[in-house]
Amino acid sequence: MPTNAEAMAKTLADRGVEYLFGLPGGEIVAFIDACRRAGIRFLLTGHEASAAWMAQVLGQITGVPGVCCATLGPGATNLVTGVANAYLDRAPMVAVTAQISEKSYATMTHQRLALDELFAPVTKATVPFAEIDRAMDLAAAPRPGPVHVSLPSDMATQEAAFSGSRQERSRNTPDLAPVAERLKISQRPLVLIGLGATPADAVAIRALIDRLQAPFLVTPKVKGIAGEDSPLFLGVASGMTIDRDILDTIEAADLVLAIGFDPVECDKTWFAKTKIISIDSASMAEGDYQPVEAVGDIGALIEQLDIEPRPWPADLLAKRRAAIVRAPVEGLSPLRMIEELRAVFPRDGIVTCDVGSHKLAMGQFWRSYEPGTFFMSNGLSGMGFGIPAAVAAQLAHPSKHVMAVVGDGGMLMMLHDLVLIRELGLPIVIVVFVDRSLSLIRVSESRKGIEPYGVDFCPPDFAAAAAAFGIASHRAKDIADARNAVERALSERIPFLVEVPIDHREYYDLV
Repeated sequence: MPTNAEAMAKTLADRGVEYLFGLPGGEIVAFIDACRRAGIRFLLTGHEASAAWMAQVLGQITGVPGVCCATLGPGATNLVTGVANAYLDRAPMVAVTAQISEKSYATMTHQRLALDELFAPVTKATVPFAEIDRAMDLAAAPRPGPVHVSLPSDMATQEAAFSGSRQERSRNTPDLAPVAERLKISQRPLVLIGLGATPADAVAIRALIDRLQAPFLVTPKVKGIAGEDSPLFLGVASGMTIDRDILDTIEAADLVLAIGFDPVECDKTWFAKTKIISIDSASMAEGDYQPVEAVGDIGALIEQLDIEPRPWPADLLAKRRAAIVRAPVEGLSPLRMIEELRAVFPRDGIVTCDVGSHKLAMGQFWRSYEPGTFFMSNGLSGMGFGIPAAVAAQLAHPSKHVMAVVGDGGMLMMLHDLVLIRELGLPIVIVVFVDRSLSLIRVSESRKGIEPYGVDFCPPDFAAAAAAFGIASHRAKDIADARNAVERALSERIPFLVEVPIDHREYYDLV
């Protein structure tokens, strides 16, 4: 008979799990070894948060919940930030943590924490290890999110006694009529596409926009779901740069058709005061936000909409399109760097973005053309996300170009991930924006009349650091030099880090 750890591993392998991300500890090694024997490859990360971020993005890309693991005590607490990130980014994940043996739990206090309670606010549920199948189902069910599984060390090696239970999805018959009726009488509808829309919905969404001929916005986590080179594209909503202009566009509409829109991406509450009809796989109504909703399969519901074209007046559309255009400043402009990166990066390549001022600029001004080609953290907005996300993207799509755009602060947090990138030979291009500051907080201090304090630092030579890890690198002197280095890195298809100096003063007029 298999052990509990072996039965868990076989279940995960049968469900399509290929990778397990984490750090081992004595209490979790039986599970890690069982996964190895089941054909699931364990990837050792430098920090448990990295493991969770990798699992999150792999789950988002494949649709199969990503799996990460940690030992008890500090391993589990280190995992929490990454799990919370998946919770607010609505990503399917199963997080397995070790626990003190059942026979010793009542007596042993060393490293004893109530892990079920610790993970409760940042997961959909904690599921018994014997119900790992149900954990996978629950993680993927609308709204997707992480599920915690606690595995006591003695139970891992005991004979399996699995329930084999699965999470049953409820079936409902959505009423599309209230949504359709309101859309029919609208004169200036605006389509807003959010993170609930998946790449599988892209064809239906693009067809809807073509039929409706109304302009559209996207939120950062769904960039590329509709081509941002469309004449109907009016920008990126939810707290990126030039947000006032985006809010003006929303106010110019007489109705917002929200497709997969989740307020978790918003740092303001404009949506609660806006006339919105919503199509989503789960209800997003909460607090003052009570949209008219149709809940079900997004693609199928969109295809059922019987709509007439609702174009905006040409002059209004042109005005709102002009509002999202910004000319880069002279010198070490982050906007210019983004433009140059976009010019040399393949349309179907995958870019991941860390958190900071550059995230707000990338979210708004990086143009995405294909679904599933842009990844950032925008629910929890956890700093350090960019490089682990790139690792997951490259594992999922070995033949595609993958680039991580990170700030110097985030790079300092995640230098350890260069070990795994080198070990696996992942041809990820890492571009580090070096402005020698936590510039997003610097801008916030300035707006509040506070002198810059606790935000400036002296970063290392990141190119030299990458070389020390065995990764090719280049320390650019300016934007053009950085562009040339990125072009070379893309052509060589090797792990490569490009460090570029950036003047953070441009952010003050954008954020």
